[in-house]
Amino acid sequence: MINFTDRLSLTLGARYVDEKKTASFDQLSASNGACQASTNAVLSGAITNATIANGLVGLNCFPFVAPVTLTAPAALGGGLASRLLPLPREWGQTFKDDEITYTGQLGYKVTDDVLLYAGYSHGFKSGGFNLDATSANLLNSAAILAGLRQPTPVIVAPQYADPSFKSEKVNQIEVGVKATLGRFKANLALFDMKMSDFQVLEFTGIQFLTFNVHSARSTGAELEVFGSLSDYITGNVAVTYADSRYPSDCAVGVAPAAAASAARLCGGSLTNAPKFTGVMGLTYDGPLDSSGWGLLVNGNINYSSKRRTSTVPLDSNNLPVPLDYQDAYFKMNARIGLTTPDERFTFELWGTNLNNEITRGVTANTPLRGGAGTRSRVGFVEEPRMYGLTVRAKF
Repeated sequence: MINFTDRLSLTLGARYVDEKKTASFDQLSASNGACQASTNAVLSGAITNATIANGLVGLNCFPFVAPVTLTAPAALGGGLASRLLPLPREWGQTFKDDEITYTGQLGYKVTDDVLLYAGYSHGFKSGGFNLDATSANLLNSAAILAGLRQPTPVIVAPQYADPSFKSEKVNQIEVGVKATLGRFKANLALFDMKMSDFQVLEFTGIQFLTFNVHSARSTGAELEVFGSLSDYITGNVAVTYADSRYPSDCAVGVAPAAAASAARLCGGSLTNAPKFTGVMGLTYDGPLDSSGWGLLVNGNINYSSKRRTSTVPLDSNNLPVPLDYQDAYFKMNARIGLTTPDERFTFELWGTNLNNEITRGVTANTPLRGGAGTRSRVGFVEEPRMYGLTVRAKF
Protein backbone atom coordinates (compact mmCIF):
# COMPACT_ATOMS: atom_id res chain seq x y z
CA MET A 1 0.00 0.00 0.00
CA ILE A 2 1.23 3.49 -0.89
CA ASN A 3 -0.12 6.46 1.09
CA PHE A 4 0.20 9.61 -1.00
CA THR A 5 -1.55 11.72 1.67
CA ASP A 6 -3.56 11.07 4.82
CA ARG A 7 -6.61 10.56 2.60
CA LEU A 8 -5.30 9.24 -0.72
CA SER A 9 -3.80 5.74 -1.02
CA LEU A 10 -2.95 3.14 -3.65
CA THR A 11 -3.00 -0.64 -3.12
CA LEU A 12 -1.16 -2.91 -5.58
CA GLY A 13 -0.73 -6.67 -5.82
CA ALA A 14 0.51 -9.24 -8.33
CA ARG A 15 1.08 -12.99 -8.64
CA TYR A 16 2.81 -15.12 -11.26
CA VAL A 17 1.27 -18.51 -12.11
CA ASP A 18 3.03 -21.23 -14.12
CA GLU A 19 0.95 -24.33 -14.87
CA LYS A 20 1.68 -27.65 -16.53
CA LYS A 21 -0.79 -30.53 -16.84
CA THR A 22 -0.37 -33.88 -18.54
CA ALA A 23 -3.37 -36.04 -19.42
CA SER A 24 -4.09 -39.16 -21.43
CA PHE A 25 -6.91 -41.50 -22.29
CA ASP A 26 -5.91 -45.17 -22.17
CA GLN A 27 -8.17 -48.20 -22.29
CA LEU A 28 -6.91 -51.27 -20.46
CA SER A 29 -9.31 -53.70 -22.10
CA ALA A 30 -12.75 -53.78 -23.68
CA SER A 31 -14.81 -56.15 -25.80
CA ASN A 32 -17.95 -55.33 -27.79
CA GLY A 33 -18.82 -57.63 -30.68
CA ALA A 34 -21.95 -55.68 -31.59
CA CYS A 35 -19.93 -52.48 -31.97
CA GLN A 36 -17.34 -54.17 -34.23
CA ALA A 37 -20.11 -55.68 -36.37
CA SER A 38 -21.81 -52.28 -36.68
CA THR A 39 -18.63 -50.51 -37.77
CA ASN A 40 -17.89 -53.29 -40.25
CA ALA A 41 -21.36 -52.92 -41.79
CA VAL A 42 -21.07 -49.15 -42.10
CA LEU A 43 -17.48 -49.06 -43.35
CA SER A 44 -17.97 -51.89 -45.87
CA GLY A 45 -20.91 -50.05 -47.45
CA ALA A 46 -23.49 -52.67 -46.46
CA ILE A 47 -25.48 -49.81 -44.86
CA THR A 48 -25.52 -46.64 -46.94
CA ASN A 49 -28.33 -44.64 -45.33
CA ALA A 50 -26.58 -42.04 -43.16
CA THR A 51 -29.35 -41.85 -40.55
CA ILE A 52 -29.45 -45.62 -40.08
CA ALA A 53 -25.65 -45.86 -40.07
CA ASN A 54 -25.27 -43.14 -37.42
CA GLY A 55 -28.01 -44.67 -35.31
CA LEU A 56 -26.53 -48.16 -35.52
CA VAL A 57 -23.04 -47.04 -34.53
CA GLY A 58 -24.37 -44.67 -31.89
CA LEU A 59 -26.47 -47.42 -30.27
CA ASN A 60 -23.95 -50.26 -30.31
CA CYS A 61 -20.80 -48.16 -29.85
CA PHE A 62 -21.81 -46.11 -26.83
CA PRO A 63 -18.59 -44.23 -25.89
CA PHE A 64 -18.06 -45.84 -22.49
CA VAL A 65 -18.19 -49.40 -23.87
CA ALA A 66 -16.64 -48.97 -27.33
CA PRO A 67 -13.17 -50.57 -27.59
CA VAL A 68 -10.41 -48.36 -28.97
CA THR A 69 -9.09 -51.45 -30.79
CA LEU A 70 -12.00 -51.58 -33.30
CA THR A 71 -10.60 -52.33 -36.75
CA ALA A 72 -11.53 -51.14 -40.24
CA PRO A 73 -12.06 -53.49 -43.24
CA ALA A 74 -8.98 -54.39 -45.26
CA ALA A 75 -10.62 -52.86 -48.38
CA LEU A 76 -10.33 -49.45 -46.68
CA GLY A 77 -6.75 -49.97 -45.63
CA GLY A 78 -7.38 -51.75 -42.34
CA GLY A 79 -6.02 -50.13 -39.20
CA LEU A 80 -8.14 -48.61 -36.45
CA ALA A 81 -11.77 -47.76 -37.18
CA SER A 82 -11.34 -44.52 -35.17
CA ARG A 83 -9.43 -43.03 -38.15
CA LEU A 84 -12.63 -43.36 -40.23
CA LEU A 85 -15.51 -43.02 -37.74
CA PRO A 86 -16.02 -40.76 -34.67
CA LEU A 87 -15.09 -43.46 -32.14
CA PRO A 88 -13.06 -43.27 -28.90
CA ARG A 89 -9.32 -43.44 -29.36
CA GLU A 90 -6.31 -43.31 -27.09
CA TRP A 91 -4.41 -40.03 -26.79
CA GLY A 92 -1.94 -38.16 -24.61
CA GLN A 93 -1.18 -34.42 -24.39
CA THR A 94 0.48 -31.78 -22.22
CA PHE A 95 -1.07 -28.42 -21.38
CA LYS A 96 1.11 -25.46 -20.41
CA ASP A 97 0.18 -21.90 -19.51
CA ASP A 98 1.44 -19.04 -17.43
CA GLU A 99 -0.08 -15.76 -16.39
CA ILE A 100 0.50 -12.72 -14.20
CA THR A 101 -2.58 -11.84 -12.16
CA TYR A 102 -2.72 -8.41 -10.60
CA THR A 103 -4.90 -5.85 -8.90
CA GLY A 104 -4.77 -2.13 -8.20
CA GLN A 105 -7.11 0.04 -6.14
CA LEU A 106 -7.09 3.79 -5.53
CA GLY A 107 -8.86 4.97 -2.40
CA TYR A 108 -9.79 8.47 -1.24
CA LYS A 109 -11.26 9.30 2.17
CA VAL A 110 -13.69 12.16 1.70
CA THR A 111 -14.17 12.20 5.47
CA ASP A 112 -13.20 9.80 8.24
CA ASP A 113 -16.51 8.00 7.60
CA VAL A 114 -16.67 8.00 3.80
CA LEU A 115 -14.24 6.22 1.46
CA LEU A 116 -14.41 6.41 -2.34
CA TYR A 117 -12.48 3.83 -4.33
CA ALA A 118 -11.85 2.58 -7.87
CA GLY A 119 -10.03 -0.60 -8.79
CA TYR A 120 -8.95 -2.81 -11.66
CA SER A 121 -8.02 -6.49 -11.45
CA HIS A 122 -6.93 -9.22 -13.83
CA GLY A 123 -7.64 -12.85 -12.92
CA PHE A 124 -6.84 -16.27 -14.33
CA LYS A 125 -8.61 -19.65 -14.28
CA SER A 126 -6.43 -22.50 -15.45
CA GLY A 127 -7.28 -24.54 -18.53
CA GLY A 128 -6.98 -28.30 -18.77
CA PHE A 129 -8.45 -31.37 -20.41
CA ASN A 130 -11.86 -32.90 -20.98
CA LEU A 131 -11.45 -36.56 -19.99
CA ASP A 132 -14.70 -37.74 -21.56
CA ALA A 133 -14.11 -40.81 -23.76
CA THR A 134 -15.29 -38.87 -26.82
CA SER A 135 -13.18 -35.74 -26.29
CA ALA A 136 -10.63 -36.54 -29.03
CA ASN A 137 -12.93 -38.17 -31.63
CA LEU A 138 -12.66 -37.78 -35.39
CA LEU A 139 -14.46 -34.68 -36.73
CA ASN A 140 -14.50 -35.19 -40.53
CA SER A 141 -15.61 -38.81 -40.86
CA ALA A 142 -18.08 -38.12 -43.70
CA ALA A 143 -15.44 -36.40 -45.84
CA ILE A 144 -12.89 -39.17 -45.27
CA LEU A 145 -15.32 -41.97 -46.21
CA ALA A 146 -16.62 -40.06 -49.23
CA GLY A 147 -13.06 -39.66 -50.49
CA LEU A 148 -12.17 -43.32 -50.02
CA ARG A 149 -15.28 -44.45 -51.93
CA GLN A 150 -14.52 -42.44 -55.05
CA PRO A 151 -13.65 -44.46 -58.22
CA THR A 152 -10.19 -43.07 -57.70
CA PRO A 153 -9.81 -42.90 -53.90
CA VAL A 154 -9.03 -39.47 -52.46
CA ILE A 155 -7.13 -39.37 -49.18
CA VAL A 156 -8.55 -36.79 -46.78
CA ALA A 157 -6.44 -36.03 -43.72
CA PRO A 158 -8.22 -36.85 -40.44
CA GLN A 159 -9.13 -33.99 -38.13
CA TYR A 160 -9.46 -34.90 -34.47
CA ALA A 161 -11.11 -32.89 -31.71
CA ASP A 162 -8.71 -31.26 -29.25
CA PRO A 163 -9.43 -32.60 -25.72
CA SER A 164 -7.83 -29.55 -24.11
CA PHE A 165 -9.48 -26.24 -23.28
CA LYS A 166 -7.85 -22.84 -22.76
CA SER A 167 -7.34 -20.86 -19.59
CA GLU A 168 -9.99 -18.28 -18.80
CA LYS A 169 -9.01 -14.64 -18.26
CA VAL A 170 -11.05 -12.11 -16.28
CA ASN A 171 -10.69 -8.32 -16.25
CA GLN A 172 -12.81 -6.39 -13.78
CA ILE A 173 -13.37 -2.70 -13.09
CA GLU A 174 -15.03 -1.75 -9.79
CA VAL A 175 -15.91 1.64 -8.33
CA GLY A 176 -17.72 2.24 -5.11
CA VAL A 177 -18.16 3.92 -1.77
CA LYS A 178 -17.91 2.66 1.81
CA ALA A 179 -19.56 4.77 4.49
CA THR A 180 -20.23 4.66 8.21
CA LEU A 181 -23.58 6.16 9.17
CA GLY A 182 -23.85 6.14 12.94
CA ARG A 183 -24.49 2.56 14.02
CA PHE A 184 -24.64 1.36 10.40
CA LYS A 185 -22.18 0.74 7.59
CA ALA A 186 -23.14 0.96 3.92
CA ASN A 187 -21.22 -0.29 0.90
CA LEU A 188 -22.13 0.41 -2.71
CA ALA A 189 -20.16 -1.09 -5.61
CA LEU A 190 -20.56 -0.86 -9.39
CA PHE A 191 -18.72 -3.47 -11.43
CA ASP A 192 -18.04 -4.57 -14.98
CA MET A 193 -16.43 -7.98 -15.49
CA LYS A 194 -15.18 -9.11 -18.91
CA MET A 195 -14.23 -12.77 -19.35
CA SER A 196 -12.28 -14.07 -22.35
CA ASP A 197 -12.00 -17.76 -23.34
CA PHE A 198 -14.87 -18.37 -20.90
CA GLN A 199 -15.02 -22.06 -19.90
CA VAL A 200 -18.30 -23.92 -20.44
CA LEU A 201 -19.32 -27.47 -19.50
CA GLU A 202 -22.28 -29.08 -21.30
CA PHE A 203 -23.80 -32.58 -21.11
CA THR A 204 -25.33 -33.40 -24.50
CA GLY A 205 -27.11 -36.57 -23.38
CA ILE A 206 -24.30 -38.84 -24.59
CA GLN A 207 -21.12 -36.93 -23.79
CA PHE A 208 -19.59 -34.13 -21.73
CA LEU A 209 -18.21 -31.16 -23.64
CA THR A 210 -15.82 -28.71 -22.01
CA PHE A 211 -15.00 -25.81 -24.29
CA ASN A 212 -14.18 -22.11 -24.42
CA VAL A 213 -16.34 -19.38 -25.87
CA HIS A 214 -14.82 -16.16 -27.12
CA SER A 215 -16.16 -13.98 -24.30
CA ALA A 216 -18.76 -13.41 -21.60
CA ARG A 217 -19.60 -10.37 -19.52
CA SER A 218 -21.23 -9.44 -16.22
CA THR A 219 -22.22 -5.86 -15.32
CA GLY A 220 -24.06 -4.74 -12.22
CA ALA A 221 -24.23 -3.15 -8.80
CA GLU A 222 -24.26 -4.32 -5.19
CA LEU A 223 -25.61 -2.49 -2.15
CA GLU A 224 -25.02 -3.70 1.40
CA VAL A 225 -26.22 -2.11 4.66
CA PHE A 226 -25.55 -3.63 8.09
CA GLY A 227 -25.23 -2.51 11.68
CA SER A 228 -26.71 -2.37 15.16
CA LEU A 229 -30.31 -1.48 15.93
CA SER A 230 -29.55 -1.67 19.67
CA ASP A 231 -26.91 -3.10 21.98
CA TYR A 232 -27.94 -6.69 21.17
CA ILE A 233 -29.85 -6.48 17.88
CA THR A 234 -28.15 -6.27 14.50
CA GLY A 235 -29.61 -6.20 11.01
CA ASN A 236 -28.36 -6.58 7.46
CA VAL A 237 -29.73 -6.01 3.97
CA ALA A 238 -27.92 -6.73 0.69
CA VAL A 239 -29.17 -6.44 -2.89
CA THR A 240 -27.29 -7.33 -6.07
CA TYR A 241 -28.16 -6.62 -9.70
CA ALA A 242 -26.05 -8.45 -12.28
CA ASP A 243 -26.55 -8.68 -16.03
CA SER A 244 -24.45 -11.74 -16.89
CA ARG A 245 -24.57 -12.69 -20.55
CA TYR A 246 -22.88 -14.03 -23.65
CA PRO A 247 -22.37 -11.44 -26.41
CA SER A 248 -23.75 -12.09 -29.89
CA ASP A 249 -20.29 -13.01 -31.21
CA CYS A 250 -19.35 -15.41 -28.40
CA ALA A 251 -18.80 -18.33 -30.82
CA VAL A 252 -15.96 -16.67 -32.75
CA GLY A 253 -12.95 -18.99 -32.84
CA VAL A 254 -14.64 -21.83 -30.94
CA ALA A 255 -13.23 -25.34 -31.49
CA PRO A 256 -15.12 -27.24 -34.25
CA ALA A 257 -16.39 -29.95 -31.88
CA ALA A 258 -18.18 -27.31 -29.76
CA ALA A 259 -19.21 -24.87 -32.51
CA ALA A 260 -22.87 -25.96 -32.62
CA SER A 261 -23.31 -25.71 -28.83
CA ALA A 262 -21.47 -22.38 -28.61
CA ALA A 263 -23.57 -20.80 -31.37
CA ARG A 264 -26.72 -21.52 -29.33
CA LEU A 265 -25.22 -19.77 -26.28
CA CYS A 266 -24.63 -16.40 -27.94
CA GLY A 267 -27.03 -13.68 -26.81
CA GLY A 268 -28.24 -15.70 -23.81
CA SER A 269 -27.64 -15.34 -20.09
CA LEU A 270 -25.05 -17.27 -18.13
CA THR A 271 -26.15 -20.39 -16.28
CA ASN A 272 -27.60 -19.81 -12.79
CA ALA A 273 -27.10 -16.06 -13.06
CA PRO A 274 -30.27 -14.29 -11.83
CA LYS A 275 -30.62 -10.56 -12.52
CA PHE A 276 -31.56 -9.80 -8.90
CA THR A 277 -30.57 -11.46 -5.63
CA GLY A 278 -30.98 -10.27 -2.08
CA VAL A 279 -30.80 -11.16 1.59
CA MET A 280 -32.31 -9.55 4.70
CA GLY A 281 -31.75 -10.65 8.27
CA LEU A 282 -32.10 -9.75 11.95
CA THR A 283 -30.11 -11.14 14.86
CA TYR A 284 -30.52 -10.88 18.62
CA ASP A 285 -27.38 -11.96 20.51
CA GLY A 286 -27.48 -11.08 24.19
CA PRO A 287 -28.67 -12.06 27.67
CA LEU A 288 -31.87 -13.93 28.46
CA ASP A 289 -33.36 -11.67 31.15
CA SER A 290 -31.24 -11.78 34.32
CA SER A 291 -30.82 -15.55 34.38
CA GLY A 292 -27.25 -15.49 33.12
CA TRP A 293 -28.15 -17.55 30.08
CA GLY A 294 -27.30 -16.20 26.63
CA LEU A 295 -29.87 -16.09 23.84
CA LEU A 296 -29.25 -16.09 20.11
CA VAL A 297 -32.13 -15.60 17.67
CA ASN A 298 -31.48 -15.17 13.95
CA GLY A 299 -33.78 -15.05 10.97
CA ASN A 300 -33.06 -14.24 7.35
CA ILE A 301 -34.77 -14.29 3.97
CA ASN A 302 -32.95 -14.96 0.68
CA TYR A 303 -34.36 -13.93 -2.69
CA SER A 304 -33.44 -14.90 -6.24
CA SER A 305 -35.11 -13.73 -9.44
CA LYS A 306 -35.74 -16.02 -12.41
CA ARG A 307 -32.62 -17.84 -13.64
CA ARG A 308 -31.70 -20.36 -16.32
CA THR A 309 -30.46 -23.68 -14.92
CA SER A 310 -29.20 -25.33 -18.14
CA THR A 311 -25.92 -24.78 -19.96
CA VAL A 312 -27.32 -24.10 -23.45
CA PRO A 313 -30.63 -22.17 -23.72
CA LEU A 314 -31.66 -23.60 -27.10
CA ASP A 315 -32.12 -27.17 -28.34
CA SER A 316 -30.25 -28.39 -31.44
CA ASN A 317 -33.26 -27.23 -33.50
CA ASN A 318 -32.66 -23.69 -32.11
CA LEU A 319 -35.92 -23.69 -30.14
CA PRO A 320 -36.10 -23.14 -26.35
CA VAL A 321 -35.94 -26.29 -24.26
CA PRO A 322 -38.82 -26.68 -21.73
CA LEU A 323 -38.23 -26.52 -17.97
CA ASP A 324 -34.87 -24.76 -18.27
CA TYR A 325 -35.82 -21.78 -16.07
CA GLN A 326 -36.20 -21.67 -12.31
CA ASP A 327 -38.86 -19.13 -11.32
CA ALA A 328 -38.16 -16.42 -8.72
CA TYR A 329 -38.33 -17.54 -5.10
CA PHE A 330 -37.79 -16.66 -1.43
CA LYS A 331 -36.19 -18.96 1.13
CA MET A 332 -36.43 -18.42 4.89
CA ASN A 333 -33.88 -19.60 7.47
CA ALA A 334 -33.87 -19.32 11.25
CA ARG A 335 -31.76 -20.24 14.26
CA ILE A 336 -32.39 -20.03 18.02
CA GLY A 337 -29.75 -20.87 20.60
CA LEU A 338 -29.15 -20.89 24.35
CA THR A 339 -25.77 -20.60 26.07
CA THR A 340 -25.21 -21.69 29.66
CA PRO A 341 -24.20 -19.02 32.20
CA ASP A 342 -20.61 -20.34 32.29
CA GLU A 343 -20.55 -20.18 28.44
CA ARG A 344 -19.43 -23.79 28.33
CA PHE A 345 -22.38 -25.23 26.40
CA THR A 346 -24.50 -23.85 23.59
CA PHE A 347 -27.65 -25.50 22.23
CA GLU A 348 -28.95 -24.32 18.85
CA LEU A 349 -32.11 -25.32 17.03
CA TRP A 350 -31.94 -24.34 13.36
CA GLY A 351 -33.89 -24.65 10.14
CA THR A 352 -33.12 -23.79 6.52
CA ASN A 353 -35.57 -23.28 3.66
CA LEU A 354 -38.37 -23.29 6.20
CA ASN A 355 -40.99 -22.52 3.55
CA ASN A 356 -39.82 -25.67 1.71
CA GLU A 357 -39.28 -23.95 -1.64
CA ILE A 358 -38.30 -26.67 -4.12
CA THR A 359 -35.82 -25.22 -6.62
CA ARG A 360 -33.53 -26.63 -9.30
CA GLY A 361 -29.82 -25.97 -9.47
CA VAL A 362 -29.05 -27.83 -12.71
CA THR A 363 -31.15 -29.01 -15.66
CA ALA A 364 -29.58 -31.25 -18.31
CA ASN A 365 -30.36 -33.74 -21.04
CA THR A 366 -31.43 -37.19 -19.86
CA PRO A 367 -28.93 -39.76 -21.16
CA LEU A 368 -30.13 -41.38 -24.41
CA ARG A 369 -33.68 -40.02 -24.12
CA GLY A 370 -35.25 -38.13 -27.02
CA GLY A 371 -34.11 -35.87 -29.81
CA ALA A 372 -34.52 -32.21 -30.73
CA GLY A 373 -38.04 -31.04 -29.88
CA THR A 374 -38.89 -34.18 -27.88
CA ARG A 375 -35.93 -34.20 -25.54
CA SER A 376 -36.25 -35.64 -22.05
CA ARG A 377 -34.76 -33.52 -19.28
CA VAL A 378 -33.41 -34.27 -15.82
CA GLY A 379 -33.29 -31.73 -13.01
CA PHE A 380 -31.14 -31.72 -9.88
CA VAL A 381 -33.03 -30.13 -7.01
CA GLU A 382 -31.45 -28.03 -4.29
CA GLU A 383 -31.87 -28.65 -0.56
CA PRO A 384 -35.49 -28.86 0.66
CA ARG A 385 -36.56 -27.85 4.17
CA MET A 386 -33.96 -28.96 6.69
CA TYR A 387 -33.78 -28.63 10.45
CA GLY A 388 -31.60 -29.88 13.25
CA LEU A 389 -30.02 -29.39 16.66
CA THR A 390 -26.41 -28.37 17.21
CA VAL A 391 -24.62 -28.68 20.55
CA ARG A 392 -21.33 -26.85 21.13
CA ALA A 393 -19.00 -27.30 24.07
CA LYS A 394 -15.86 -25.55 25.31
CA PHE A 395 -13.25 -27.55 27.18
